[in-house]
Amino acid sequence: MTSLLSRISGWYLLFVAAAVGIQFMVELLYESSTSITPPQVWFVLDWFSLVGFVVCISANFHYMNSKGSGQDVVWERIASNTAFYLSIALTLAFVHNFFGSLAGGKDDLLFWKFINVIQVPLFAATGWRLAIKK
Repeated sequence: MTSLLSRISGWYLLFVAAAVGIQFMVELLYESSTSITPPQVWFVLDWFSLVGFVVCISANFHYMNSKGSGQDVVWERIASNTAFYLSIALTLAFVHNFFGSLAGGKDDLLFWKFINVIQVPLFAATGWRLAIKK
């Protein structure tokens, strides 16, 4: 059962990473040509991202704790610790900006760009490890 939940979580992170990456790249192309605006799309994606950050922190915490000690796993321990602490830091940045936007536009657009640029590879790498690599 844990394996199935892990795979589902991995695919979820991969799809959120793809959606955020695509939206990030194409939002300027449809800004004035449709009735749907980029902020409306980002608002929906942010809710999916919020769930994704919870999954990402949990998965990377388990990944970090699964790495034992020894010479042959030093790089895996460094990678698992980096993934976990990056997940924590990016989640804090995301939550700060997300609740700022919910509070009436008290968010920072440049901060969103930074979050999205880091979020895509973090979610993709974590999702890949959960869904494909196992």
